[in-house]
Amino acid sequence: MSKSLLYRLFGLRKVPARARERLENEGIVFDEEGTSCALYYKNFRCSHKYSGRGWESLAVGSLVITRRSFYIQFPYMILCDKPVEDVVKYLELELKGPDKLVMKFEVEKIFEPSTGSLTCYWRTDNASAIFNHICDLQANHAGC
Repeated sequence: MSKSLLYRLFGLRKVPARARERLENEGIVFDEEGTSCALYYKNFRCSHKYSGRGWESLAVGSLVITRRSFYIQFPYMILCDKPVEDVVKYLELELKGPDKLVMKFEVEKIFEPSTGSLTCYWRTDNASAIFNHICDLQANHAGC
């Protein structure tokens, strides 16, 4: 259910080989490469995307979480490849059912150079496991 048809047919949002090798060496915890998602933009600006307000409902994205890195790739070259402890403090999470994870990003801190608002609705069977893992990381970071 989690892999999009465009990913299965054309490899859309495939993690580049060099990045994939590095992520595998770090120990992948969750690998949601080529996953179906919906994006909601509000006054969003980055180097390749400008949007006043709108939805992109048939998007394909990649989310890979390792023991050290948080890798996200969305359409229009919106990319994040940062240490996981730096990213989790700038995420708001919500679980909408067993297979839908909502991530609201503080884009100025995560996707540089960007401004505005970006929310992603991931459709994945691992939604609750990813939610719990990130919540644990956020709790550990808050306790430090």
